[in-house]
Amino acid sequence: MRSGSEAALAAARERWDALLYERGNEAAFATEIFDLADTLGSSLALARSLTDASRSGDDRVQLARDVLAGKVSGEVLDLLCGLVREHWSDDDDLLTSLEELGILSVLAGAQREGRLVRVEEELYRCMRVLRDERDVRVVLSEPVFPKARRVELAQQVFAAVAPETATLLGRAVSYAPQPSLAQSLLRMMNQAATRNHHLVAAVTAAAPLTTEQEERLTRILSARYGQEVSVHVAVEPAVVGGLRIRVGDEVIDGSLATRIKHVREEIVK
Repeated sequence: MRSGSEAALAAARERWDALLYERGNEAAFATEIFDLADTLGSSLALARSLTDASRSGDDRVQLARDVLAGKVSGEVLDLLCGLVREHWSDDDDLLTSLEELGILSVLAGAQREGRLVRVEEELYRCMRVLRDERDVRVVLSEPVFPKARRVELAQQVFAAVAPETATLLGRAVSYAPQPSLAQSLLRMMNQAATRNHHLVAAVTAAAPLTTEQEERLTRILSARYGQEVSVHVAVEPAVVGGLRIRVGDEVIDGSLATRIKHVREEIVK
């Protein structure tokens, strides 16, 4: 998103978060928002009309009310009207914003139920399992299979997760293959971490870290980024030694496998 759309989404997120805090009912609102996003996604003419800059904001709001009044709750209709009044840098930004607000609703519900940390950890584990299990990942990402069937399969594979994790996983599967499952789950995991007021460090090591090593790494990364960092460690023998650390878009690759690769590249030059 460009800065104009980012600002519009940030304002909507703040208003919606305040409403959720007051009203609760996050799961029902999330379902409504996701269904609304799907409806607009399948009716591009309507979605484009709702973001048409040649129409006035009042005209776009009236269109939203004419089409959707009685089909969604008053709260979600008001949310949409606030969104369509904005000027979006790209037509797709409205749909993206609805998805983000749906995810926010799910995470707010998890937080109210005391499951936010669990959801973050489960999203990470789902991401790692799907990375390692190629056959499962391919089936869940293959658009030739009906979306509902793929979502059902994902919830069978990850049956033990929290209800909020299951909902988010279902949305990630419904997006695939664009964006990929990994991209969607990572975005959701980072949103959960942000809501819990910390960053996420995805650490890959050749062997499990001891408790002392993990605590030391957490302290080092927290000092580096100036805020609390939650460390998630995955074991991958292929890194040979050292660590590969990803925090947001930054990758710190100190793995022995990468060093060996660089040495080989230098030798063959």
